[in-house]
Amino acid sequence: MRRFFCAAALLAMCGGMPAAAQAPFPEPGRPITVIVPYPPGGGSDITARMLAPELERALGAPVVIVNRAGAGSQIGMTELTRARPDGHTIAYGLWPSTFTLYLDPSRRTPFNRDSFAPLAMHVIDPGAILVPAASPIQSFADLVAAARARPGAISMADPGMLGWEHISSLQLQKALGIEFNQVHFPGTAPVITALAGRQIDVTMASGGTAVIQSRAGVVRVLAVLSDRPNDSLPGVPTLASLGVPLSAGSARGFVAPAGTPEPVVRRLAEALERAITSPSHREQLQRIGLDISFMGPAEFDSYWTREENAMRPVITEIVRQGTNN
Repeated sequence: MRRFFCAAALLAMCGGMPAAAQAPFPEPGRPITVIVPYPPGGGSDITARMLAPELERALGAPVVIVNRAGAGSQIGMTELTRARPDGHTIAYGLWPSTFTLYLDPSRRTPFNRDSFAPLAMHVIDPGAILVPAASPIQSFADLVAAARARPGAISMADPGMLGWEHISSLQLQKALGIEFNQVHFPGTAPVITALAGRQIDVTMASGGTAVIQSRAGVVRVLAVLSDRPNDSLPGVPTLASLGVPLSAGSARGFVAPAGTPEPVVRRLAEALERAITSPSHREQLQRIGLDISFMGPAEFDSYWTREENAMRPVITEIVRQGTNN
């Protein structure tokens, strides 16, 4: 009898373990927090908030967007890596900015590639060169001429050191033999505010931001940094067509902390795919000149590795020369 009781008790214990391990996700009553590591009002904030209602429907849980700006996204991405890896806290980061942070040894980031679990790529947004709408600089040729006439006098803003905007500005200056006064801001929204107030002369920003701000009459777009023109910016040339073979921009995607259980990663990835590829969200993005660039976890992981390997020598050289300022 004792043998039977012990066996039955052991069976009950073992039978209860899978039930505990298979807790529902999302947990009832708990929201999904999405960290946007930039200030409100920038391109990342706008597209994250556009997607949030679709993601809520796909997950059947509230989605809360929180802005954790600072240090070129380092503050927000650090917060993600310190979050409990249960799927209820994820981040909406930028690439290459996420990996340029940890490729620069001076940043001393508390994270690296192994700190993240890729979930889904959302959009790849080619960049653009913007000046204030009232600027006397009417074209890209005017910008180059002004920079050559007054080396170091034209202020070029970026939303954070070693983001794609900063790196592309350095590449542009090197390619053309010109010099800007590089000014760093804590995010795109403060850059646009300064640009609108004519406190700075020029900046690089995502195509989505360029479309929104040009339609609002805030900026003039001089060129787009892509291989083909942006249909939402008619008449704006590509840099390639102007003789400068420079393509750049930002990729926006979702990551979870490393160690998030595989079933949870899979559930989040499936929900993100459903939300991102929904017809209503596709229409939303097209209204601001963006196309969906969805990638699931495996494809996103490969993209990340490929882009990081390509950018590593660029970052190494920038750091070596001491031009990351």
